[in-house]
Amino acid sequence: MNTKSNFGRLGWLVILYVLFLYMFSSTPPDTLNVTAGFFANALGLPNSNPLLIFSAVGGFVGIPVALIFGQIIAKFGAKWPTVGILVVYAVIWLLNGQVKSVAAYGVIVTLITAVSNTINLVSTQQIMNNWFPRKKGIALGWATMGMCFSSAIMVAVFQGLITNVGLHMPFTVMAVICLILAVITAVWFKNFPEEAGAYPDNEPISEEEKAANLKLIAEYKSDFTYGKLFQTKELWALVFIFGFLFLGLVGTVSQMIPRLVCVGMPQTTAIMWLTIASVIGIPASFAWGWIDQKIGTKKAVEVFCILWTIMMVVSAAGSFAVSLPVSILSVVMYACLLGGLGNLMPSMVIQIFGRYDFPQANKLVVPLVVGIRSFALLVVPAMLAAAGAGNETQGFFRVFIVFTVLSVIATIIAFALKDTMIGKK
Repeated sequence: MNTKSNFGRLGWLVILYVLFLYMFSSTPPDTLNVTAGFFANALGLPNSNPLLIFSAVGGFVGIPVALIFGQIIAKFGAKWPTVGILVVYAVIWLLNGQVKSVAAYGVIVTLITAVSNTINLVSTQQIMNNWFPRKKGIALGWATMGMCFSSAIMVAVFQGLITNVGLHMPFTVMAVICLILAVITAVWFKNFPEEAGAYPDNEPISEEEKAANLKLIAEYKSDFTYGKLFQTKELWALVFIFGFLFLGLVGTVSQMIPRLVCVGMPQTTAIMWLTIASVIGIPASFAWGWIDQKIGTKKAVEVFCILWTIMMVVSAAGSFAVSLPVSILSVVMYACLLGGLGNLMPSMVIQIFGRYDFPQANKLVVPLVVGIRSFALLVVPAMLAAAGAGNETQGFFRVFIVFTVLSVIATIIAFALKDTMIGKK
């Protein structure tokens, strides 16, 4: 397997662009660590648990949003649909900083969660499939660093801006960033490397082959209808593997700071540890891309699932024993795995369905995965409420027991899944 990062100038620019898409579409769940508490205080609520439910609702609303958006991208390409959704995303961010009631918060957070999930799992993955069909692992290893940058940078930025300027300021900043990304997409981005005068994976091909590729892309009609996809066992295996893993990821990152505070860490130190974990995750993201490219996607997924399960067990042990050192160990383990999940999901879909059938399959895989992972923000408050006020550590212990069971199921399915390509090669 070719593990060299020789993507060419345009390839590297596309990776950097997608990195920023990953980064800013990951901001809503990451910044829940601080925004939920500030909004609860501003809206006169005793704690942020009721507000987390709206993020879960947003995940469920994201199912039809991702389904429709995936259909649009499959039909028209990634460029202009991404421009449109980035503009919508900017408007929602601006409104988010102006909410004055629980009802308004619920509507805006529902919308921003649905839209951010769609950008994070549809636009990014389609672009990477179009540009890097064979070097998908190593290219995604670089691009998914954006998710780690979100945790490393945006949580601290939001905390600082809210504390020093006001609750509205970070949301205004995000609106401006999203508009800038929309302009860059409209002016510069091309759907396929062939359209930009470049090559897929930066592997030179003749002008005749390039023209043939563009003709095939324009004319290809996938036979993977919704009916056929629903009957495809490989699709359901992918949905449950990554749905269960992403459920654990969202539940872990959205409540990392409260969990560390529960075991005796000051909040400012907990924010620092979230940043440290994210910084660790940056090179780890590349490492998972390298592993994917080196040993193959299926084996990489199997190894990842085993390590993810171990991390969940350690997290549960830290909460059960109210142990700060064990909890910190679980955070470090999480950091080493964070980028891998965003990398391996699209890589595995490309591995099984191929460059040409990926859009058809992914437009169904994504909304189903989003639907499953949205249960994370119902599981966490439900377990905390069941444990009772003042007993949050045992609540988090129950949370991680649930996540461990789901990780074991995902691991079993990963080993049973065959990675033979069933789409057009």
